[in-house]
Amino acid sequence: MGKLLIFDTHPIQYRSPVFMTLTARHPNTKVFYFDEAFDGRRWWFHEYGKIPEQKWDLELRTGFESTVVGTRALGPWKTFWKLRRILREEKPAQVALYGYYLPEHWMLRVLCGWRHIPLVFIGETYQSGAKSIRRFLKGPLRAYFFAGVSRFITIGEKTRAYYRELGVPEDRMVSAKYCVDLQFFSKTEQDRQTLRAEWRQRFGIPPDAFVTLFVGRLFERKRPQDVIALARHLRGNPGFHTVIVGNGPLETPLRAASVGMERVHWLGFQNQAQTAQAYCGSDVLYVPSEYETWGLVVNEAAACGIASIVTETCGVADDLIVEAETGFIVGVGDVAAAVEAVRILKRDTIFAKHLGREAHRRVTESYTTERFAEAFIRTLAPKEAASG
Repeated sequence: MGKLLIFDTHPIQYRSPVFMTLTARHPNTKVFYFDEAFDGRRWWFHEYGKIPEQKWDLELRTGFESTVVGTRALGPWKTFWKLRRILREEKPAQVALYGYYLPEHWMLRVLCGWRHIPLVFIGETYQSGAKSIRRFLKGPLRAYFFAGVSRFITIGEKTRAYYRELGVPEDRMVSAKYCVDLQFFSKTEQDRQTLRAEWRQRFGIPPDAFVTLFVGRLFERKRPQDVIALARHLRGNPGFHTVIVGNGPLETPLRAASVGMERVHWLGFQNQAQTAQAYCGSDVLYVPSEYETWGLVVNEAAACGIASIVTETCGVADDLIVEAETGFIVGVGDVAAAVEAVRILKRDTIFAKHLGREAHRRVTESYTTERFAEAFIRTLAPKEAASG
């Protein structure tokens, strides 16, 4: 198998472990980052500037060969020629590309077409059903871009269905499962119980309390107000506690809304190691988001042995999270359904532990860096993949 070049926006904590695993399997792999950090003004303009700086304390470029192109400083014209020179000098057998929303993505789409280099696409989008002029206008552009893609790596069932609806043939799709580095989160049962006791003692949570956990940025799309609403519904019962991990623009008004609710605990931003302790100390994760391309916090929670309550518009819904098997799926804004799910889990602790064990089994068996790296390998050897 020949050289594989992967182009990504910037180092991302969830992808680096995949690149490390892939390099161990296919050493002739090289990652190119457009920049050291993502410039949210170029795409996430509706969220840019709303999130405080977050330091993950992780080394994101070890275990694989990588280069930062520095496209932001180069400008469009110089960027095009720099990418052209990279392809000419590296002579890749294949290029893999995360996303199609930046000018760099489109430059690479054109350049790979000109040089007849097979292009592999990894996207997080699925069809949410929303109608908009933007979606209508994007259709022809997306069709052009996808016409130049030789293989699509699907991160879950929703993205696979999305590509299928767009007319992508099954033989051009390679299945993968979106994943995190499970080493950060997987613990033995004894270790989980020890962390649970220590974490609860640190934050003044009784050993027998039922804890609902929220992990995420505190802005509109994540709907953290639903977490406060859930806590308000349950405040009459001292057995329920709510923990919020994260920061963002809604923190101040939400804290004001929770005044007098003593069993709501605000932990602020936590890095991955600290968040792992919160998962071990909690009983269920609540993801009330209006929309999530996936929801990797669910993978993290499952690795720590707890189930999740997620909205139906999360990519993870009906994939890693299956109703009454690994958690619960509720409608966006349906706090009453989330409250009922929490009460069921509090009432039936055996059932709650069963859901957590099943979520843990599924995530450790299928949603791994090894499985995702295997998807890259299969795109490099399509004939072998087809026979396997």
